Amino acid sequence: MTNTPISIYCPFCHKFTSLTPATGYTDSKDRGQIVIAVWEKNSNDRWWIGICNSCHNAVLVHEYEYYGNNKRDIYPQPLPSPTDERIPEHIRKDIDEAKLSFTVNAFRACAVMARRAIQNVCIDKGADKNKRLEKQIEELADKGAITNDLKEWANVVRWVGNDAAHPDKNEVTKEDAEDILQLAEQFMHVIYVAPSIAKERRRKRGK
Repeated sequence: MTNTPISIYCPFCHKFTSLTPATGYTDSKDRGQIVIAVWEKNSNDRWWIGICNSCHNAVLVHEYEYYGNNKRDIYPQPLPSPTDERIPEHIRKDIDEAKLSFTVNAFRACAVMARRAIQNVCIDKGADKNKRLEKQIEELADKGAITNDLKEWANVVRWVGNDAAHPDKNEVTKEDAEDILQLAEQFMHVIYVAPSIAKERRRKRGK
């Protein structure tokens, strides 16, 4: 079991909180030594029960290794993290829908909605709405509206979203969906959230 605290949006109380490992007793009759119950399938695959520190309901935590990376699944699935309200509402709805799709393992739907969110950003920032997304991303880069790094992020989301939308393309895995969802939301943060924070700081300093 990991020693790193787990923070989640609890599926029961709908609050951002952390998990504490559930405790039990070696002898239920006289409540002997307190223990934390962990079931290990092998050294890299274990299950344990986590207790929400807000509502005290229990979730099942599965920690395992996947191609050399440490992974964690929680059942029932935690709620998706809230999307920053400084992102325009119609774009925020796309990201929220992508997040909800991810929580129910609808990874193709997640990828398609993340791609749609990127396209809505391009249009919102002045790209020709009649062009394909690839050209819209290039247009923003050519105008200096996005950096080369952001262009690359957007194209990665576009590639996976295209795969998700066409039956003859690569399957979208959980890892694919998780990565592009993070890329898409970080893209929004650079485009909308960071400038809004900077503007508010300037305003408070009278600049």
